[in-house]
Amino acid sequence: MRSNKINNIDLFTQAANDRFEKHIKTQSKRALETINQKIDWDDLLTPIEQKLKVSKAKTTEAGRRPFSLEVIVKCFILQTIYNLSDPRLEEEIADRRSFQIFLGISSGDSIPDETTLVRYRKTFSSLGLDKLLFDRFNKQLNEKQLIIGKGTIVDATIKQAQATPSSNRDKDANFTKKRGKTYYGYKGHIAIDKDSQIIKRLEFTKASVHDSDEFDNLVDYTEEAVFADKGYANKTRRKKLESKEIFDGILEKGYRNKPLNKIQKKVNRLLSSIRNRVEKTFAFMKNVLGYDRCSYYDLETNRFEFTFAALVFNIRRMISLTT
Repeated sequence: MRSNKINNIDLFTQAANDRFEKHIKTQSKRALETINQKIDWDDLLTPIEQKLKVSKAKTTEAGRRPFSLEVIVKCFILQTIYNLSDPRLEEEIADRRSFQIFLGISSGDSIPDETTLVRYRKTFSSLGLDKLLFDRFNKQLNEKQLIIGKGTIVDATIKQAQATPSSNRDKDANFTKKRGKTYYGYKGHIAIDKDSQIIKRLEFTKASVHDSDEFDNLVDYTEEAVFADKGYANKTRRKKLESKEIFDGILEKGYRNKPLNKIQKKVNRLLSSIRNRVEKTFAFMKNVLGYDRCSYYDLETNRFEFTFAALVFNIRRMISLTT
């Protein structure tokens, strides 16, 4: 019978982990140590545990000792940071001591296998625990005064579906057009803090949902300024920002019979220098995390993936801003 326990007692003892933690300074180890130190895990996971109890969600298999919620969440963080599949994550945990120390496991402890990860991911997705986790972490960032709140930048990115349209595997994905090109998949919508560039809010929708439809879900209307691409421009929105005395940093939009004048073009260039900061967020997800398309076949699970990418981005910003 297959076992996924760490059972090499010569290598994977707590004493060996302690020696590694003390003497060997790998980049991976230092990064994971910093994450462990800077996150209040009890505070982060308490509301998740409470919601699981209320929902009576079955997160364990009969006859198997349940994993702690902290181990599972840390597994998903590792998976996101290192762009690992479920089977590969299991292998890496068994092989990499820095992963074991981060998870707090040693000889005799079981490693969450593919089935366990799939089950927890489904539970998180169906109950919205991924977004609850994201919001709870942002609460910690607020308490550290890392989210300034003076300005918000709103944008969206298209995430190509894992399935092809003809396969009928993905019942949620659909089509959109951008610059004359057709895309099949989803959209991730975010609002970042202008100063810290931390992602404050996020939404995840089918690709056909227009970017501007999620604007009110992303903006607090308590900030001093809001910046966005010209796709978000409309008279009603501008009037609402004006009525609340919020600086309107939405780019001007030209029309067929009314092109932009020189002053509007100059203002757009100035606003774009601020608005473009949000592009670094999407570039991090794609180029650093390897997250350039969806991995799953439904909206909820793909939202989970997008939310954890956003969470990891915010963890990175927290480390950058506090070290």
